[in-house]
Amino acid sequence: MPENQIDEIKARTDIVAIIGERIQLKKAGRNFKAICPFHGEKTPSFMVSPELQIFKCFGCDAKGDVFSFLEQYDGMEFPEALKYLADKAGIKLERTNFGQSSEKEKLIEINSQVVRFYNYLLLEHPVGAKALKYLKEERGLKKETIEEFKLGFSPESSYALKKFLVDKKKFLPVDIEKVGVGIARGRDLYDRFNGRVIFPLFDHRGNPIGFAGRVLPWDKRETGKYINSPETPLYHKSSVLYGLNLTRGQIKKKKVAIVVEGELDLISSWQAGIKNVVAIKGSALTEEQVKLLSRFAQKFILALDSDVAGDAAARRGIKVAGDTGVEVKIAGITGFKDPDEAARGNIESYKKDLISAVGVYDYFIDSVFARINPESGSGKSKISKEIIPILGEIGDKIVQSHYANVVARKLGVPLEAVLEELAKISDKNPVSPQPPPSFKMTEGSVRRELLEERFLTMAFQSDPKILLSQKTAGLITLPLNKRLVEEYAKFDSGKDFDVTKFGESLPAELFDKYIL
Repeated sequence: MPENQIDEIKARTDIVAIIGERIQLKKAGRNFKAICPFHGEKTPSFMVSPELQIFKCFGCDAKGDVFSFLEQYDGMEFPEALKYLADKAGIKLERTNFGQSSEKEKLIEINSQVVRFYNYLLLEHPVGAKALKYLKEERGLKKETIEEFKLGFSPESSYALKKFLVDKKKFLPVDIEKVGVGIARGRDLYDRFNGRVIFPLFDHRGNPIGFAGRVLPWDKRETGKYINSPETPLYHKSSVLYGLNLTRGQIKKKKVAIVVEGELDLISSWQAGIKNVVAIKGSALTEEQVKLLSRFAQKFILALDSDVAGDAAARRGIKVAGDTGVEVKIAGITGFKDPDEAARGNIESYKKDLISAVGVYDYFIDSVFARINPESGSGKSKISKEIIPILGEIGDKIVQSHYANVVARKLGVPLEAVLEELAKISDKNPVSPQPPPSFKMTEGSVRRELLEERFLTMAFQSDPKILLSQKTAGLITLPLNKRLVEEYAKFDSGKDFDVTKFGESLPAELFDKYIL
Protein backbone atom coordinates (compact mmCIF):
# COMPACT_ATOMS: atom_id res chain seq x y z
CA MET A 1 0.00 0.00 0.00
CA PRO A 2 1.59 3.32 -1.08
CA GLU A 3 2.31 5.65 1.84
CA ASN A 4 0.64 8.55 0.02
CA GLN A 5 -2.66 6.64 -0.08
CA ILE A 6 -2.47 5.92 3.65
CA ASP A 7 -1.78 9.63 4.19
CA GLU A 8 -4.74 10.52 1.95
CA ILE A 9 -7.05 8.29 4.01
CA LYS A 10 -5.80 9.90 7.24
CA ALA A 11 -6.21 13.39 5.76
CA ARG A 12 -9.83 12.68 4.80
CA THR A 13 -10.70 11.06 8.13
CA ASP A 14 -11.77 12.95 11.23
CA ILE A 15 -10.63 11.04 14.31
CA VAL A 16 -13.21 12.90 16.42
CA ALA A 17 -16.05 11.64 14.19
CA ILE A 18 -14.76 8.05 14.18
CA ILE A 19 -14.26 7.89 17.95
CA GLY A 20 -17.48 9.87 18.56
CA GLU A 21 -19.47 7.16 16.76
CA ARG A 22 -18.30 4.72 19.41
CA ILE A 23 -18.05 6.65 22.69
CA GLN A 24 -19.50 9.88 24.03
CA LEU A 25 -17.07 12.77 23.59
CA LYS A 26 -17.39 16.15 25.30
CA LYS A 27 -15.72 19.37 24.17
CA ALA A 28 -12.92 20.42 26.50
CA GLY A 29 -11.32 23.59 25.17
CA ARG A 30 -9.96 22.74 21.75
CA ASN A 31 -9.81 19.03 22.52
CA PHE A 32 -12.41 16.42 23.41
CA LYS A 33 -12.66 14.37 26.61
CA ALA A 34 -14.32 11.06 27.44
CA ILE A 35 -14.40 8.21 29.90
CA CYS A 36 -11.65 5.91 28.65
CA PRO A 37 -13.05 2.87 26.79
CA PHE A 38 -9.92 0.85 27.51
CA HIS A 39 -9.97 0.79 31.33
CA GLY A 40 -12.47 1.38 34.11
CA GLU A 41 -12.60 4.96 35.37
CA LYS A 42 -15.13 7.51 36.61
CA THR A 43 -13.22 10.73 35.87
CA PRO A 44 -12.53 11.31 32.15
CA SER A 45 -8.85 11.01 31.29
CA PHE A 46 -9.22 10.10 27.61
CA MET A 47 -8.33 13.00 25.30
CA VAL A 48 -8.79 13.42 21.55
CA SER A 49 -6.99 16.16 19.63
CA PRO A 50 -8.73 17.17 16.37
CA GLU A 51 -5.68 19.19 15.26
CA LEU A 52 -3.13 16.43 15.77
CA GLN A 53 -5.66 13.67 14.93
CA ILE A 54 -4.52 11.59 17.91
CA PHE A 55 -6.00 10.21 21.12
CA LYS A 56 -4.36 9.59 24.46
CA CYS A 57 -5.57 8.25 27.81
CA PHE A 58 -3.69 9.58 30.81
CA GLY A 59 -5.00 6.77 32.98
CA CYS A 60 -3.86 3.68 31.06
CA ASP A 61 -1.57 5.32 28.45
CA ALA A 62 -3.53 4.02 25.45
CA LYS A 63 -2.65 6.34 22.57
CA GLY A 64 -2.25 6.62 18.83
CA ASP A 65 -3.94 7.71 15.62
CA VAL A 66 -7.28 6.69 14.12
CA PHE A 67 -5.86 3.36 12.89
CA SER A 68 -4.57 2.56 16.38
CA PHE A 69 -7.96 3.35 17.87
CA LEU A 70 -9.81 0.98 15.53
CA GLU A 71 -7.24 -1.74 16.17
CA GLN A 72 -7.56 -1.38 19.95
CA TYR A 73 -11.29 -0.61 20.22
CA ASP A 74 -12.85 -2.63 17.40
CA GLY A 75 -10.20 -5.35 17.30
CA MET A 76 -9.46 -4.66 13.64
CA GLU A 77 -6.21 -5.61 11.98
CA PHE A 78 -4.48 -2.76 10.15
CA PRO A 79 -5.62 -3.86 6.65
CA GLU A 80 -9.18 -4.12 7.95
CA ALA A 81 -9.02 -0.65 9.55
CA LEU A 82 -7.51 0.75 6.35
CA LYS A 83 -10.32 -0.67 4.20
CA TYR A 84 -12.97 0.50 6.67
CA LEU A 85 -11.67 4.09 6.65
CA ALA A 86 -11.10 4.06 2.89
CA ASP A 87 -14.71 3.00 2.32
CA LYS A 88 -15.97 5.77 4.62
CA ALA A 89 -13.79 8.31 2.82
CA GLY A 90 -14.82 7.08 -0.63
CA ILE A 91 -11.26 6.08 -1.56
CA LYS A 92 -10.61 3.01 -3.69
CA LEU A 93 -7.64 1.11 -2.30
CA GLU A 94 -4.81 0.14 -4.61
CA ARG A 95 -4.22 -3.61 -4.42
CA THR A 96 -0.60 -4.39 -3.64
CA ASN A 97 1.13 -7.08 -1.61
CA PHE A 98 0.12 -5.16 1.47
CA GLY A 99 -3.52 -5.37 0.42
CA GLN A 100 -3.65 -9.10 -0.08
CA SER A 101 -6.12 -10.98 2.08
CA SER A 102 -4.93 -11.36 5.63
CA GLU A 103 -5.31 -14.60 7.54
CA LYS A 104 -8.35 -13.15 9.29
CA GLU A 105 -10.01 -12.14 6.02
CA LYS A 106 -9.45 -15.64 4.61
CA LEU A 107 -11.12 -17.27 7.62
CA ILE A 108 -14.03 -14.82 7.44
CA GLU A 109 -14.48 -15.71 3.76
CA ILE A 110 -14.64 -19.43 4.63
CA ASN A 111 -17.30 -18.72 7.24
CA SER A 112 -19.22 -16.55 4.77
CA GLN A 113 -19.34 -19.45 2.30
CA VAL A 114 -20.48 -21.81 5.08
CA VAL A 115 -23.29 -19.40 6.03
CA ARG A 116 -24.52 -19.34 2.41
CA PHE A 117 -24.22 -23.11 2.09
CA TYR A 118 -26.21 -23.93 5.24
CA ASN A 119 -28.80 -21.22 4.48
CA TYR A 120 -29.31 -22.55 0.95
CA LEU A 121 -29.82 -26.11 2.24
CA LEU A 122 -32.44 -24.93 4.75
CA LEU A 123 -34.44 -22.67 2.45
CA GLU A 124 -34.08 -24.19 -1.02
CA HIS A 125 -32.87 -27.81 -0.87
CA PRO A 126 -35.07 -30.84 -0.08
CA VAL A 127 -32.56 -31.99 2.57
CA GLY A 128 -33.55 -29.02 4.75
CA ALA A 129 -37.32 -29.21 4.22
CA LYS A 130 -38.08 -31.02 7.48
CA ALA A 131 -35.94 -28.62 9.53
CA LEU A 132 -37.57 -25.62 7.82
CA LYS A 133 -41.02 -26.97 8.63
CA TYR A 134 -39.97 -27.38 12.28
CA LEU A 135 -38.72 -23.79 12.52
CA LYS A 136 -41.89 -22.40 10.94
CA GLU A 137 -44.54 -24.57 12.57
CA GLU A 138 -43.01 -25.53 15.92
CA ARG A 139 -40.94 -22.42 16.63
CA GLY A 140 -43.21 -19.92 14.89
CA LEU A 141 -40.50 -18.31 12.76
CA LYS A 142 -41.44 -16.48 9.58
CA LYS A 143 -39.43 -17.00 6.41
CA GLU A 144 -38.23 -13.38 6.44
CA THR A 145 -36.97 -13.83 10.00
CA ILE A 146 -35.06 -16.96 8.99
CA GLU A 147 -33.55 -15.03 6.08
CA GLU A 148 -32.67 -12.02 8.27
CA PHE A 149 -30.73 -14.15 10.75
CA LYS A 150 -29.35 -16.36 7.95
CA LEU A 151 -30.38 -19.55 9.74
CA GLY A 152 -29.31 -22.76 8.07
CA PHE A 153 -29.25 -26.53 8.18
CA SER A 154 -26.30 -28.90 8.17
CA PRO A 155 -27.18 -32.23 6.51
CA GLU A 156 -26.63 -35.52 8.29
CA SER A 157 -24.03 -36.42 5.66
CA SER A 158 -20.67 -35.56 7.18
CA TYR A 159 -19.06 -35.04 3.79
CA ALA A 160 -21.38 -32.49 2.14
CA LEU A 161 -19.49 -29.55 3.62
CA LYS A 162 -16.13 -30.96 2.46
CA LYS A 163 -17.43 -31.39 -1.09
CA PHE A 164 -18.61 -27.78 -1.11
CA LEU A 165 -15.64 -26.08 0.57
CA VAL A 166 -12.74 -28.24 -0.64
CA ASP A 167 -13.86 -29.72 -3.96
CA LYS A 168 -15.88 -26.75 -5.22
CA LYS A 169 -14.50 -23.65 -3.45
CA LYS A 170 -10.90 -24.96 -3.22
CA PHE A 171 -10.32 -24.04 0.43
CA LEU A 172 -7.66 -25.99 2.30
CA PRO A 173 -8.85 -28.56 4.87
CA VAL A 174 -6.44 -27.08 7.43
CA ASP A 175 -8.17 -23.69 7.14
CA ILE A 176 -11.64 -25.26 7.35
CA GLU A 177 -10.57 -26.95 10.56
CA LYS A 178 -9.08 -23.67 11.80
CA VAL A 179 -12.47 -21.89 11.66
CA GLY A 180 -14.05 -24.73 13.61
CA VAL A 181 -16.63 -26.08 11.16
CA GLY A 182 -14.58 -29.10 10.11
CA ILE A 183 -13.05 -31.88 12.21
CA ALA A 184 -10.09 -33.73 10.70
CA ARG A 185 -10.03 -37.50 11.16
CA GLY A 186 -7.13 -39.00 9.32
CA ARG A 187 -7.46 -37.87 5.72
CA ASP A 188 -11.17 -37.10 6.07
CA LEU A 189 -12.89 -33.87 7.10
CA TYR A 190 -16.19 -34.11 8.96
CA ASP A 191 -18.85 -31.46 9.49
CA ARG A 192 -18.89 -30.57 13.19
CA PHE A 193 -22.55 -29.51 13.05
CA ASN A 194 -24.07 -32.29 10.93
CA GLY A 195 -27.80 -32.86 11.33
CA ARG A 196 -28.43 -29.58 13.17
CA VAL A 197 -30.22 -26.29 12.65
CA ILE A 198 -27.50 -23.66 12.30
CA PHE A 199 -27.37 -20.22 13.92
CA PRO A 200 -24.50 -18.24 12.35
CA LEU A 201 -22.68 -16.05 14.86
CA PHE A 202 -21.55 -12.59 13.75
CA ASP A 203 -19.46 -9.92 15.39
CA HIS A 204 -21.05 -6.50 15.85
CA ARG A 205 -19.76 -5.39 12.44
CA GLY A 206 -21.48 -8.30 10.66
CA ASN A 207 -18.48 -10.57 10.07
CA PRO A 208 -19.35 -14.29 10.44
CA ILE A 209 -17.11 -15.58 13.22
CA GLY A 210 -18.64 -18.91 14.25
CA PHE A 211 -21.74 -21.09 14.50
CA ALA A 212 -24.14 -22.64 16.96
CA GLY A 213 -25.93 -25.87 16.05
CA ARG A 214 -29.17 -27.10 17.63
CA VAL A 215 -30.33 -30.69 17.43
CA LEU A 216 -33.84 -31.31 16.14
CA PRO A 217 -36.48 -33.04 18.32
CA TRP A 218 -36.36 -36.29 16.35
CA ASP A 219 -32.56 -36.58 16.61
CA LYS A 220 -31.89 -39.53 18.94
CA ARG A 221 -28.13 -39.08 19.20
CA GLU A 222 -26.79 -38.79 22.72
CA THR A 223 -25.43 -35.28 22.46
CA GLY A 224 -26.04 -31.84 23.91
CA LYS A 225 -28.93 -29.78 22.59
CA TYR A 226 -26.52 -27.07 21.43
CA ILE A 227 -22.93 -27.14 20.28
CA ASN A 228 -20.88 -24.06 19.47
CA SER A 229 -17.78 -23.39 17.45
CA PRO A 230 -14.62 -24.05 19.45
CA GLU A 231 -12.33 -21.14 20.28
CA THR A 232 -10.76 -20.00 17.00
CA PRO A 233 -8.82 -16.97 15.74
CA LEU A 234 -12.25 -15.43 15.02
CA TYR A 235 -14.56 -16.84 17.69
CA HIS A 236 -14.16 -16.17 21.40
CA LYS A 237 -17.28 -17.21 23.30
CA SER A 238 -16.79 -14.75 26.16
CA SER A 239 -17.00 -11.76 23.83
CA VAL A 240 -19.89 -12.81 21.56
CA LEU A 241 -23.22 -10.99 21.72
CA TYR A 242 -25.64 -12.81 19.43
CA GLY A 243 -27.73 -10.55 17.20
CA LEU A 244 -25.86 -7.33 17.97
CA ASN A 245 -24.97 -6.92 14.30
CA LEU A 246 -28.70 -6.51 13.55
CA THR A 247 -29.94 -4.83 16.72
CA ARG A 248 -27.21 -2.39 17.70
CA GLY A 249 -28.90 0.48 15.82
CA GLN A 250 -32.09 0.15 17.88
CA ILE A 251 -30.09 -0.40 21.07
CA LYS A 252 -28.11 2.77 20.45
CA LYS A 253 -31.25 4.72 19.55
CA LYS A 254 -33.09 3.68 22.72
CA LYS A 255 -29.92 3.52 24.86
CA VAL A 256 -31.41 0.35 26.37
CA ALA A 257 -30.43 -3.27 25.71
CA ILE A 258 -32.79 -6.14 26.52
CA VAL A 259 -30.42 -8.98 27.44
CA VAL A 260 -31.64 -12.57 26.93
CA GLU A 261 -29.86 -15.92 27.09
CA GLY A 262 -30.26 -17.91 23.88
CA GLU A 263 -30.56 -17.49 20.14
CA LEU A 264 -34.27 -18.33 19.99
CA ASP A 265 -34.99 -15.98 22.91
CA LEU A 266 -33.54 -13.19 20.81
CA ILE A 267 -35.03 -14.19 17.46
CA SER A 268 -38.57 -14.59 18.83
CA SER A 269 -38.30 -11.27 20.70
CA TRP A 270 -37.03 -9.54 17.57
CA GLN A 271 -39.78 -11.04 15.39
CA ALA A 272 -42.41 -9.90 17.90
CA GLY A 273 -41.22 -6.30 17.66
CA ILE A 274 -38.64 -6.03 20.46
CA LYS A 275 -35.71 -4.90 18.35
CA ASN A 276 -33.28 -3.59 21.00
CA VAL A 277 -32.36 -7.08 22.18
CA VAL A 278 -29.16 -9.10 22.40
CA ALA A 279 -28.33 -12.64 23.56
CA ILE A 280 -25.35 -13.50 25.78
CA LYS A 281 -25.50 -17.27 25.10
CA GLY A 282 -25.57 -18.13 28.79
CA SER A 283 -26.77 -16.80 32.13
CA ALA A 284 -23.82 -14.56 33.00
CA LEU A 285 -22.54 -11.40 31.35
CA THR A 286 -18.79 -11.45 30.85
CA GLU A 287 -16.49 -8.47 31.20
CA GLU A 288 -15.87 -8.47 27.43
CA GLN A 289 -19.61 -8.49 26.68
CA VAL A 290 -20.25 -5.63 29.12
CA LYS A 291 -17.45 -3.60 27.57
CA LEU A 292 -18.87 -4.10 24.07
CA LEU A 293 -22.55 -3.63 24.88
CA SER A 294 -21.96 -0.51 26.99
CA ARG A 295 -20.77 1.21 23.80
CA PHE A 296 -24.38 1.20 22.63
CA ALA A 297 -26.55 1.14 25.78
CA GLN A 298 -26.69 3.04 29.06
CA LYS A 299 -29.17 0.59 30.58
CA PHE A 300 -29.34 -3.23 30.50
CA ILE A 301 -32.63 -5.02 31.22
CA LEU A 302 -31.89 -8.67 31.93
CA ALA A 303 -34.63 -11.10 30.89
CA LEU A 304 -32.90 -14.37 31.70
CA ASP A 305 -34.19 -17.92 32.12
CA SER A 306 -32.23 -18.74 35.26
CA ASP A 307 -32.39 -17.53 38.86
CA VAL A 308 -29.89 -14.70 38.69
CA ALA A 309 -29.80 -14.18 42.46
CA GLY A 310 -28.67 -17.77 42.99
CA ASP A 311 -26.10 -17.66 40.19
CA ALA A 312 -22.76 -16.31 41.42
CA ALA A 313 -21.37 -15.90 37.89
CA ALA A 314 -24.46 -13.94 36.83
CA ARG A 315 -24.09 -11.66 39.85
CA ARG A 316 -20.45 -11.03 38.99
CA GLY A 317 -21.44 -10.03 35.48
CA ILE A 318 -24.07 -7.67 36.82
CA LYS A 319 -21.51 -6.11 39.17
CA VAL A 320 -19.10 -5.61 36.26
CA ALA A 321 -21.86 -3.81 34.35
CA GLY A 322 -22.69 -1.66 37.36
CA ASP A 323 -19.04 -0.76 37.87
CA THR A 324 -18.87 0.61 34.32
CA GLY A 325 -21.71 3.01 35.07
CA VAL A 326 -24.44 1.05 33.27
CA GLU A 327 -27.85 0.94 34.95
CA VAL A 328 -28.92 -2.68 35.32
CA LYS A 329 -32.48 -3.90 35.87
CA ILE A 330 -33.96 -7.39 35.93
CA ALA A 331 -37.29 -8.44 34.42
CA GLY A 332 -39.18 -11.45 35.69
CA ILE A 333 -40.99 -13.38 32.94
CA THR A 334 -44.60 -13.96 34.01
CA GLY A 335 -46.30 -17.22 33.04
CA PHE A 336 -43.60 -18.50 30.69
CA LYS A 337 -40.29 -20.27 31.19
CA ASP A 338 -38.24 -17.98 28.92
CA PRO A 339 -38.44 -14.95 26.57
CA ASP A 340 -38.83 -17.24 23.53
CA GLU A 341 -42.09 -18.66 24.90
CA ALA A 342 -43.23 -15.26 26.20
CA ALA A 343 -42.68 -13.55 22.84
CA ARG A 344 -44.67 -16.25 21.03
CA GLY A 345 -47.29 -16.75 23.73
CA ASN A 346 -48.22 -13.27 24.95
CA ILE A 347 -46.11 -10.43 23.62
CA GLU A 348 -48.07 -7.75 25.52
CA SER A 349 -47.46 -9.51 28.84
CA TYR A 350 -43.79 -9.86 27.94
CA LYS A 351 -43.51 -6.15 27.15
CA LYS A 352 -45.15 -5.28 30.48
CA ASP A 353 -42.63 -7.50 32.27
CA LEU A 354 -39.82 -5.56 30.60
CA ILE A 355 -41.36 -2.21 31.51
CA SER A 356 -41.79 -3.42 35.10
CA ALA A 357 -38.15 -4.49 35.44
CA VAL A 358 -36.81 -3.72 38.90
CA GLY A 359 -33.43 -2.74 40.25
CA VAL A 360 -30.87 -5.46 40.75
CA TYR A 361 -30.95 -5.43 44.55
CA ASP A 362 -34.75 -5.31 44.71
CA TYR A 363 -34.78 -8.38 42.50
CA PHE A 364 -32.10 -10.18 44.51
CA ILE A 365 -33.90 -9.55 47.80
CA ASP A 366 -37.32 -10.57 46.46
CA SER A 367 -35.82 -13.69 44.87
CA VAL A 368 -34.13 -14.87 48.07
CA PHE A 369 -37.22 -14.25 50.19
CA ALA A 370 -39.34 -16.12 47.63
CA ARG A 371 -37.11 -19.19 47.98
CA ILE A 372 -36.53 -19.18 51.74
CA ASN A 373 -39.13 -18.88 54.50
CA PRO A 374 -38.09 -16.00 56.83
CA GLU A 375 -40.36 -17.06 59.68
CA SER A 376 -37.95 -19.51 61.34
CA GLY A 377 -34.56 -18.80 62.86
CA SER A 378 -32.85 -21.13 60.41
CA GLY A 379 -34.64 -19.38 57.53
CA LYS A 380 -33.45 -15.99 58.77
CA SER A 381 -29.91 -17.35 59.01
CA LYS A 382 -29.98 -18.72 55.43
CA ILE A 383 -31.35 -15.45 54.09
CA SER A 384 -28.70 -13.48 55.96
CA LYS A 385 -25.90 -15.63 54.54
CA GLU A 386 -27.15 -15.02 51.00
CA ILE A 387 -28.20 -11.39 51.25
CA ILE A 388 -25.49 -9.77 53.41
CA PRO A 389 -22.59 -10.47 50.98
CA ILE A 390 -24.71 -9.05 48.15
CA LEU A 391 -25.47 -5.87 50.13
CA GLY A 392 -21.79 -5.61 50.97
CA GLU A 393 -21.03 -5.17 47.27
CA ILE A 394 -23.02 -1.91 47.14
CA GLY A 395 -20.50 0.93 47.02
CA ASP A 396 -22.98 3.76 47.65
CA LYS A 397 -23.57 3.84 51.42
CA ILE A 398 -26.93 5.61 51.08
CA VAL A 399 -28.18 2.92 48.69
CA GLN A 400 -26.73 0.24 50.95
CA SER A 401 -28.53 1.74 53.96
CA HIS A 402 -31.81 1.74 52.03
CA TYR A 403 -31.58 -1.96 51.23
CA ALA A 404 -30.40 -2.79 54.74
CA ASN A 405 -33.68 -1.24 55.93
CA VAL A 406 -35.64 -3.31 53.40
CA VAL A 407 -33.97 -6.56 54.54
CA ALA A 408 -34.42 -5.74 58.24
CA ARG A 409 -38.12 -5.05 57.71
CA LYS A 410 -38.66 -8.26 55.73
CA LEU A 411 -36.77 -10.31 58.34
CA GLY A 412 -38.55 -8.62 61.22
CA VAL A 413 -35.29 -7.73 62.97
CA PRO A 414 -33.77 -4.39 64.09
CA LEU A 415 -31.82 -2.47 61.46
CA GLU A 416 -28.80 -2.53 63.78
CA ALA A 417 -28.61 -6.32 63.44
CA VAL A 418 -28.31 -6.08 59.65
CA LEU A 419 -25.76 -3.26 59.90
CA GLU A 420 -23.65 -5.28 62.34
CA GLU A 421 -23.55 -8.20 59.89
CA LEU A 422 -22.60 -5.81 57.11
CA ALA A 423 -19.83 -4.31 59.24
CA LYS A 424 -18.23 -7.74 59.55
CA ILE A 425 -17.65 -7.94 55.79
CA SER A 426 -17.15 -4.27 54.97
CA ASP A 427 -13.80 -3.13 53.71
CA LYS A 428 -12.30 0.02 55.16
CA ASN A 429 -13.04 3.01 52.98
CA PRO A 430 -9.89 4.39 51.38
CA VAL A 431 -9.06 7.97 52.26
CA SER A 432 -9.79 10.23 49.33
CA PRO A 433 -6.79 12.25 48.20
CA GLN A 434 -7.04 15.97 48.96
CA PRO A 435 -7.15 18.28 45.95
CA PRO A 436 -4.19 20.61 45.55
CA PRO A 437 -4.69 24.14 46.90
CA SER A 438 -6.03 26.61 44.38
CA PHE A 439 -4.58 30.03 43.74
CA LYS A 440 -5.82 33.20 42.16
CA MET A 441 -3.82 34.64 39.28
CA THR A 442 -3.05 38.35 39.27
CA GLU A 443 -3.35 40.52 36.17
CA GLY A 444 0.45 40.49 35.81
CA SER A 445 0.68 36.73 36.00
CA VAL A 446 -2.01 36.42 33.32
CA ARG A 447 0.02 38.65 30.97
CA ARG A 448 3.15 36.63 31.74
CA GLU A 449 1.31 33.38 30.96
CA LEU A 450 0.08 34.72 27.60
CA LEU A 451 3.56 35.90 26.62
CA GLU A 452 5.16 32.57 27.50
CA GLU A 453 2.47 30.61 25.67
CA ARG A 454 2.94 32.75 22.56
CA PHE A 455 6.70 32.22 22.68
CA LEU A 456 6.26 28.45 23.10
CA THR A 457 3.82 28.33 20.18
CA MET A 458 6.26 30.11 17.87
CA ALA A 459 9.10 27.87 19.01
CA PHE A 460 7.21 24.63 18.32
CA GLN A 461 6.04 25.95 14.94
CA SER A 462 9.54 26.95 13.79
CA ASP A 463 12.47 25.35 15.65
CA PRO A 464 11.74 23.86 19.09
CA LYS A 465 15.46 23.27 19.68
CA ILE A 466 15.68 26.95 20.58
CA LEU A 467 13.98 26.03 23.85
CA LEU A 468 17.10 24.12 24.90
CA SER A 469 19.39 27.10 24.29
CA GLN A 470 20.98 28.91 27.24
CA LYS A 471 19.90 32.19 25.65
CA THR A 472 16.20 31.41 26.12
CA ALA A 473 16.46 29.62 29.47
CA GLY A 474 15.35 32.64 31.51
CA LEU A 475 12.31 33.36 29.35
CA ILE A 476 10.28 30.45 30.68
CA THR A 477 9.36 30.85 34.36
CA LEU A 478 5.85 29.47 34.94
CA PRO A 479 5.82 25.90 36.36
CA LEU A 480 3.69 24.24 33.66
CA ASN A 481 5.65 25.92 30.89
CA LYS A 482 8.95 24.84 32.44
CA ARG A 483 7.61 21.29 32.60
CA LEU A 484 6.73 21.46 28.92
CA VAL A 485 10.31 22.41 28.07
CA GLU A 486 11.58 19.61 30.33
CA GLU A 487 9.32 17.12 28.53
CA TYR A 488 10.65 18.33 25.19
CA ALA A 489 14.23 17.96 26.42
CA LYS A 490 13.48 14.33 27.36
CA PHE A 491 11.73 13.74 24.05
CA ASP A 492 14.36 15.34 21.79
CA SER A 493 16.62 12.77 20.14
CA GLY A 494 18.37 14.94 17.57
CA LYS A 495 15.93 13.88 14.84
CA ASP A 496 13.34 16.01 13.04
CA PHE A 497 10.63 17.13 15.44
CA ASP A 498 7.32 15.23 15.13
CA VAL A 499 4.61 17.17 16.95
CA THR A 500 2.17 14.23 16.85
CA LYS A 501 4.57 11.86 18.60
CA PHE A 502 5.52 14.62 21.04
CA GLY A 503 1.84 15.18 21.83
CA GLU A 504 1.41 11.47 22.58
CA SER A 505 4.28 11.65 25.06
CA LEU A 506 2.91 14.51 27.16
CA PRO A 507 1.28 14.11 30.59
CA ALA A 508 -2.39 15.04 30.97
CA GLU A 509 -2.08 18.60 32.25
CA LEU A 510 0.35 19.56 29.47
CA PHE A 511 -1.56 17.76 26.72
CA ASP A 512 -4.78 19.54 27.68
CA LYS A 513 -3.04 22.91 27.84
CA TYR A 514 -0.79 22.88 24.78
CA ILE A 515 -2.01 20.26 22.30
CA LEU A 516 -4.67 22.48 20.79
